[in-house]
Amino acid sequence: MKRLVRPLSRPLLTALLPTALLLAGLLLALATLLVPEAEAQIPDRFTNLKLLDPEISKGSLIAIMRDWSTGLGVRCTYCHVGPDPVQGDPLQGMDFASDEKATKRTARRMLELSRVVNDSLLRALPTVEAEARERSQEVSCHTCHRGQPRPPRNLIDVLTETALGEGVDAALARYETLRAEHHGTGRYDFSPATLNRLAAELSRQQRLDEARQVLRANLAHNPDSADTHALLGTLELRAGNLEAAAASFDRALELAPENPQALQGKAILKAREAEEPPGAEAPGEVPGEVPGG
Repeated sequence: MKRLVRPLSRPLLTALLPTALLLAGLLLALATLLVPEAEAQIPDRFTNLKLLDPEISKGSLIAIMRDWSTGLGVRCTYCHVGPDPVQGDPLQGMDFASDEKATKRTARRMLELSRVVNDSLLRALPTVEAEARERSQEVSCHTCHRGQPRPPRNLIDVLTETALGEGVDAALARYETLRAEHHGTGRYDFSPATLNRLAAELSRQQRLDEARQVLRANLAHNPDSADTHALLGTLELRAGNLEAAAASFDRALELAPENPQALQGKAILKAREAEEPPGAEAPGEVPGEVPGG
């Protein structure tokens, strides 16, 4: 095969060598400058380590701190005393040993708590003992905080509180805002079950119109949720909207032919059409455990 690139002659290589060495030196210097600023500012030996090993290596400590800061979505100054980070010198003037900030003292207590859970409680779970296995996972900052300084509240609690205090429109607006900001992060449960549970609670308080409004909003995001269609059918049946109820039950059974709530609703509708005393009345209460599929 014909060579496509001619080799450089020895005189040319000799002439280029100083330039190549200069470039290599510049690259090495640049790589040194690109070492993370945070690591460069952290001392090589540490004081006031009360729970971590006083002899921990610098690299291990940095890895732990990064894990914690990621779990809470914060920077070093959230717990440590020092100036706000500035571009190019993020940790200049930090006092890592100080316990002045309540957030650092709280973090220490949370580390104690997680160690008790991981080293004692999880190991003693009956299922772990019965299966003679090691625990499958550990509690960490991320387990509860999900990338936020304060652990996010249960979404159903947020929505129920908003619906009862400010109305369903406000609750649904809150849902849409949280969904736009956090969907896919694991911070909140945006599965169909959450709005189904909100609708069930409104139904128990005889707020049927608002409950149906919530379910329709749920179906806008989850059109293939058989449980949501079945629950909407039950509420339409309670409201006397038999055609709407039948349509919802039919759709639920298309998606999940064995859906028990839809099957029950269809049986009630069939009994009414035959003008026979139904064996079961339309549920006066939405089931307490609302599935979310």
